Amino acid sequence: MPDNRMHIALFGPPGAGKSTQSKFLLKRWPIVSLSTGKMLREEAAAGTELGLKVRELLGRGELVDDETMIATIRKWLENLPPDKGFLLDGFPRTIPQAEALDEILNELGRPLTGVVNLKLSVSEAVYRLGGRRICYGAGPEEIIHINDEEAVDRCLARGGLLVQRADDLPNVIVKRLNVYEGETEPLLAYYRPHNIVLTVDASGDPEAVAQRIVFGFEKK
Repeated sequence: MPDNRMHIALFGPPGAGKSTQSKFLLKRWPIVSLSTGKMLREEAAAGTELGLKVRELLGRGELVDDETMIATIRKWLENLPPDKGFLLDGFPRTIPQAEALDEILNELGRPLTGVVNLKLSVSEAVYRLGGRRICYGAGPEEIIHINDEEAVDRCLARGGLLVQRADDLPNVIVKRLNVYEGETEPLLAYYRPHNIVLTVDASGDPEAVAQRIVFGFEKK
């Protein structure tokens, strides 16, 4: 498969390392990553008609509705250079979004070539997220793990504080994982008949996980 035909949707539960894998894959293939949050903020800042609607919704603290989200995704994809593939992280989240995405991509002649499904056990997710801390108050915030003694010592030596996010408490993590599973399984069922779902073990070294993704596509 030509590298510029890599059109990927990336799924993975909290703690699976989606952002880390995105960075690896951007180095491996000539693709552009779409962060839905960043895209919405940029559209709002641009002050376009669509951006003003996004700005209004975000200003009220409301979730962006499917119609607005899909219109924003369409605009982004229509402006994507033909020599670039893409990586979608955070979209689609529902079956209607997936159906709308398929319609847009078929119109553009750029259908999804892969759905990467990162798998991580509950115990590993709780370990990763439950041990995650933010080094706060000592320059740029840094995310570290409480078991990384070198990183912890470095933070404390700079006068930083180790802060745990409220959504990284174990009971909250389990709830987040359950919500993710409920949202994502119907999407995977939607895509499986198209034979584009690549399930990858997300445990272990991040570089090894990235190699599993690349190897899985090379076998297709």
